[in-house]
Amino acid sequence: MFILCQGKVAETPYEMPFTGQKVYSLEELCYYIYNNIYSINEDFFQEPLADWLEEETEHPVLAKKMRGLFSNHAGLKDLVVTILCGCDYYREAEVRSLVSIIDGIANLPLYKKKKMKADNYLRAGRYGKSLQEYRKLLHGSFAVNFTTEEYGDILHNQGIARFYTSSFAEAGNDFKEAYVRNNKKSSLEHYLWILLMEGKKELFETEAVSFGLEPEEILASKAKYNEALSQCRIPNESEQDLERYKQQLETAFLC
Repeated sequence: MFILCQGKVAETPYEMPFTGQKVYSLEELCYYIYNNIYSINEDFFQEPLADWLEEETEHPVLAKKMRGLFSNHAGLKDLVVTILCGCDYYREAEVRSLVSIIDGIANLPLYKKKKMKADNYLRAGRYGKSLQEYRKLLHGSFAVNFTTEEYGDILHNQGIARFYTSSFAEAGNDFKEAYVRNNKKSSLEHYLWILLMEGKKELFETEAVSFGLEPEEILASKAKYNEALSQCRIPNESEQDLERYKQQLETAFLC
């Protein structure tokens, strides 16, 4: 993706909070915000951003406006609109469309905002933090607000967090329970793959049949797993290699 930049390209990039993605211009920053609006909140806008805008991209007026917003504890909409209006990368109609999305997010029930927060931590690779948030959702006062499918989706995402922070067995239990609730193929597939990763081939076959998979579906699932495994074969089981192994096998999408 090529982004046309009219302003100065920074020598030192700005590193996004949480994700660590780097941008080198105001236009790139606008593009990132516009296309990741569901994973951005007020915490995304921090004092170093104003410093970067002033020192690296030579936008002192915009930097001053941002510092004023920080001081006044401005809301997400004001912060986003100020950045997007700092250059002409997006047309007015596009900015208005994004504002409508922000308004929609602001009007979400608190329990759905809490799930978005947990998902954002997970996307950013902050697995321990996301696991804490998912536990609060599943076992706290918000749990009664979720539908059976939504509850299953949270279990699925908690399984991803546990995949990285605890054990395959705990992750597998989450994926299995998630599938019982949300009936999503991805949750079932993740559960079955965990069994293969644990070397439980017989249990894999038994569970696959019990959940109604046809023989060709079972073969396809094993083939997909073996393909992923062949691409990340490791020479030994050092901690560094094992972590890489887990990361390469993890092909989940958030629910």
